[in-house]
Amino acid sequence: MPPSADVQTQPSVIDSIKRTVAHVESSTPTKERTSSPADIATAFCASLQSAFDAKDVVGIERHFTDDGSWRDILTIDFDMNSLKRAKGEIKQHLDKYGVPEIRSLKVIKPHDAVINKDANWLQAFTTFETADSRGKGFLRLRESTPGSGDWRAFTFFTALWEVKGHEEFAGHRRPLGAEHGTHDSSENWLDRRQKQIRFEGEDPTVLIVGGGQNGLMLAARLGAIGIKTLVVEKNGRVGDSWRKRYHTLCLHDPVWADHFAYMQFPKTWPIYTPKDKLANYMEEYASQMELNIWLQSTIERNPTYDEQTKQWTVRVKREGQDDREMHVNHLVLASGFSGEPRLPSFPRDEFKGYITHSSGHAGCHGKDWAGKKAVVIGCCNSGHDIAADFYEHGVDTTIVQRSSTYVMSSEHGIPELLNGVYEEDGPPLDDADIMLTSLPVDLLAEFHVEAGKRIAIKDKKLLEDLEKAGFKHNPYPGSLFIKYFRDGGGYYIDVGCSRLIADGKIKIKQGVEVEKLTEKGVLFKDGTLIEADMIVMATGYTSQRETVRRIISDDVAERLGSVWGADAQGEIPGVWRYSGVDRFWLQSGNLFQARCYSKHLAMQIQLIELGLRDTAPDAVKYKHIHDPRF
Repeated sequence: MPPSADVQTQPSVIDSIKRTVAHVESSTPTKERTSSPADIATAFCASLQSAFDAKDVVGIERHFTDDGSWRDILTIDFDMNSLKRAKGEIKQHLDKYGVPEIRSLKVIKPHDAVINKDANWLQAFTTFETADSRGKGFLRLRESTPGSGDWRAFTFFTALWEVKGHEEFAGHRRPLGAEHGTHDSSENWLDRRQKQIRFEGEDPTVLIVGGGQNGLMLAARLGAIGIKTLVVEKNGRVGDSWRKRYHTLCLHDPVWADHFAYMQFPKTWPIYTPKDKLANYMEEYASQMELNIWLQSTIERNPTYDEQTKQWTVRVKREGQDDREMHVNHLVLASGFSGEPRLPSFPRDEFKGYITHSSGHAGCHGKDWAGKKAVVIGCCNSGHDIAADFYEHGVDTTIVQRSSTYVMSSEHGIPELLNGVYEEDGPPLDDADIMLTSLPVDLLAEFHVEAGKRIAIKDKKLLEDLEKAGFKHNPYPGSLFIKYFRDGGGYYIDVGCSRLIADGKIKIKQGVEVEKLTEKGVLFKDGTLIEADMIVMATGYTSQRETVRRIISDDVAERLGSVWGADAQGEIPGVWRYSGVDRFWLQSGNLFQARCYSKHLAMQIQLIELGLRDTAPDAVKYKHIHDPRF
């Protein structure tokens, strides 16, 4: 790569953009000559493209505001990056890895290029190409000073989207269906599907362990680009990972953020999805997307990886059938966001009543528990939901809060955090996904600090009443999503339980550790004994590393980089990207993350399979700096 020219010899960004805008306006009838948002964004793209063409690292950097960021997925160095100009990361990264071969950077859907007055930026969707791929992007531009015409990138997003000649079999490339003369005339579609599911005479390219939303959506993404994939699921039905949870569970995320890849929920779908409705939908999704799933199946622990063949040898165990050894190019664990149930260390053997971790609690439905006493140890989402379920079934309920919990109401919090992205009559889903994904997580955290303040004002009465009842609220500055991204827990989206606590209908024991469980109930270190017939330990989960250890091997668990939390750039480490172990991937998260990031993981697998990228990025990047659950 040629050295960057000295800044003083370069034409200014403002002059370059003004010249391009002037050119656009000169070819426009006089009455229509205005610097529209589309014109400004087009001029910016043309100017930045010139810097890419010249391999001008300094020139590229100067297209960003002083506090600007470039979030990139797979374009620069086959990884996910959030590069901040203020820290010199854009120049440092391009100096190290080279300027990506970005071509034909341009604005698409010019009518959607607008100035967002609330956020004080101009936003536009973009596309670009590389030698072998096409990409999508999103711009947020700001003027260096109002009225200067010096528009620079506050955020610049690029993501590889499809490989030329290997695009998804969708839209204009959808399968014909009636392929006469290409198969045994005695076979129909169902016959061929059954063969595909059995993998007769062949092994899949990708083996996914876990058939929840993450496994299903990744399998759908891979199937759409022709990569043979098998999902193994321990349960007897697709959707049982939700179906078997406690009886009254509903999603706390709204429908607009929870659609599945390729198949959106119908317009009649409720805002908050009941777990059995979601489970049934997942079963239908697997059928309609023609996913290859082996139910009541697991893998034998300690699969082996051959450095020469670049394949995993995995033994699949199927209930009622012979084991099958497979050689697969990629092994994916999609067993869920959480690790193993975390059980508290205090003694529990004396208690004679009903006791379980929240993961094993099916709820009160069908139980004759009215008039009995329950203690729920743990005060996050599951703890609140289970406590509310006990109360609604006539159980005298106490919830134990040992530290503090971030609380926001679903009524005020969800609309505030998802405003302008996921809402009724909001942007089309694909656009909304790009808009949210385009934000570096650290920048999203800054925005949500302000959103969190607005939520707290709206929730003020509820939070004050909780405090009066003895509940300790954690005023986490980054609000819910960042708490979830960084800590994986410690929050509750209130759908009614907070008012029950505030009104004293559910009692609370706060700030005192449990000494032990006695025969009659819970003994605390301050000497208090709360009697109980039922005890549920909603005490959370370990890191996913422990699930990797249980399902895969100690060796793989130890070689993983950090999982969740934050790396040096603020990106979430370990999931949807290189895990630290060759061709072993983690796909996890909520429904939004499953939908969005399954796209990027499938793209990585495809690029490796086509021989277009290396499988292991620079190992230095995987010395992650923060994971609170290790």
